[in-house]
This record gives sequence, structure tokens and C-alpha cells, in this order.
Amino acid sequence: MAVTTIINLVLLGIIVICAWQGFKKGIIMGIIEVLVIILSLYGAQLLSDTFSYEVIPVLKPFVSGVMDPRVEDTAFDVLGYEPDENGDYHVSESLSDILETMPEASREICRWSYKNLGLYDPIADEMADKAVDYMDQNDASILEAVTNILCQAITWYGGFVLAFILLFTVLIVIVNIPNLSFKLPYIGIVNDLGGLAIGVYTGLLFCSILVWLLQFTGILLPEDTLKEAGVAAWILNRDLLSGFITF
Repeated sequence: MAVTTIINLVLLGIIVICAWQGFKKGIIMGIIEVLVIILSLYGAQLLSDTFSYEVIPVLKPFVSGVMDPRVEDTAFDVLGYEPDENGDYHVSESLSDILETMPEASREICRWSYKNLGLYDPIADEMADKAVDYMDQNDASILEAVTNILCQAITWYGGFVLAFILLFTVLIVIVNIPNLSFKLPYIGIVNDLGGLAIGVYTGLLFCSILVWLLQFTGILLPEDTLKEAGVAAWILNRDLLSGFITF
């Protein structure tokens, strides 16, 4: 209960602060800040699509060394094999041979391999679909597919976050260099209330980014806990970032 309360308070605090800032700055500066966020999201998507995959060859050996035994253990567990007291499965066939007779199990193995890393269901499902497609298109083993898609995800999502922070910081600095406060003349109440409304939307965008990031923290923050936080669940259901973040 304490964790969900903290999450709700943090998200509500972000919305309230952004609403107050929007009220003070007015509707025009509020619109400019929303545009900065949207441009930063689109720019981060473009930069990550363009450059992130260059890192995969360097990352792949490390990820493979960590993931191969984990995927095999996950696969045997999903397939119903029981380990002994030492955690050994004592399976006579290789995982590839088993999956040749049970190809329908591949997606569930990929999905649980990602979920066991702490990824929430939407991310794990998306990556599992990509891993199965990779297996089909490249005649690859499940170990290779899981590793390759995980490397893509690490580099893409990591590149997206870094690019967004960089672009947002640079653009915010640029738009604030003149240090001007644009106000609509003669209609102060419209200016204030419009700025307040846009400030609320800005806060929702920031909260959506934060909730999106929390979907990678399942080991520390279980998915059910996040969904029990009313504000976070409401934001998850609205999915405001789906048009900007497409891995």
C-alpha cells in the first residue's frame, strides 16, 4: 500500500507542478513547451532508429553469455521439465530438437525469458513477437533470437532515453534564452486557464514517460503493484506515448 501511495503522490505532484507552471506562464508558453516535448520524443525516436543498432555487435557477446543459460532454464520450466535438487534438468535432447517438435512453445519461452528479466507484459509480449519473427526469418535458434532482440531493445530504448533527455534539455534552453513571457492581451482569464489546461497535459506527458520507464523495473516494482496505483493505471490505460515510441 505504501508503494502505490508513493507512486500516486509522485505522479499527482508532477501534474500539479506542471499545472501551476502552465498557469503562471500562460497558454502560448505552455503550447511551446508541449511542442518541445513532442519534438524531443520524435527526435529521440529518429536518432535511436538511426544509430542505436550500431552498438549491438559490441553488446551481443555479453548478453549472450548471460541469457543463454537463463533461456534454457526458462524453456525447460515452460515445457514442464522438473529440475533436481541441484537445479539440473537432465534433458537428453537439445532445446532446438525439442522445439522442432513443439514450435508453438517458442513464443511463450521468449515471453517468459523477458518477463524473468523484470519486463512488464506489454514490453515482453512485443519483444517475444519480434524474437519469433527473427527465428522464422533468419532460421535462427531461440537462444540467438532472444539474445538478438534483447540487444536491440537495450540499445534502442537506452538510445531513446538518452536522446530524449539531450534534445529536451537543448530545446528548453533555446526557447528560454529570450526569457520572455508571452501573454494574450485583454483576455487574462483565457490565458491563465488555457495555460493551466496545457500545464495539466504537459504533466500527463511527463507522467506517461515516467510510467513507461517503470515498465522495465519489474524486478524492483512488480507489474501488479503499478497497476494498483490508481493514477499510474489510468495513465497506462490512456497510452499517450504509443504514437511517439515504436520499437
